[in-house]
Amino acid sequence: MEIAVIGWGSLIWCPGSLRIKTKWRSDGPKLPLEFARISQDGRLTLVIRPGAEKQPTYWAISEFDNLDDACQNLREREGCATPHIHWVTAKNGAADDVPPMVVKAVSGWRTTRELDAAIWTGLTTNWKEKRGGRDFTHKDAVRYLQELESERDRAKSTYDRAREYVENTPPLIQTKVRRAMQQKGWQDAKLSKVLFDD
Repeated sequence: MEIAVIGWGSLIWCPGSLRIKTKWRSDGPKLPLEFARISQDGRLTLVIRPGAEKQPTYWAISEFDNLDDACQNLREREGCATPHIHWVTAKNGAADDVPPMVVKAVSGWRTTRELDAAIWTGLTTNWKEKRGGRDFTHKDAVRYLQELESERDRAKSTYDRAREYVENTPPLIQTKVRRAMQQKGWQDAKLSKVLFDD
């Protein structure tokens, strides 16, 4: 069974314990991504957010040829609960709670690549929970990053991690939040070519 791991954030430049047997390829399925989740360490991270601009994603082949093992490996790398690892397969459809438009995009892409399955991290936005009940907007996301910047003397490591995540996101991914921060002087990092297949 050939299983693709789809990624778009730190998984690309910091795969950690993720076991893949190829480099990252830049022609993954286009998905609606935005920096719309505040992680436990304060970073603003990319998640699939219906309604966001569709962005290119990256993919690599898992070392595992069993879906459960590949999902477990990704779950351990991401440090998240099992339900947050999403998948589609040729035989079994898709994991629970995957938005239909994501199932359609990933399934169509998987078919064209002749892959047996695809897996990815399906965390969602937690904006209301973290921002006092406010709905996510890209303006509030920029405001959040500016708040971290203004507090960097007190919480430098949080600010540094947040900035690193946005700047290290692969350059093909250009969301509203990222473009706004570029206008404020944040620059896309040049990721090592050794990470990529093309």
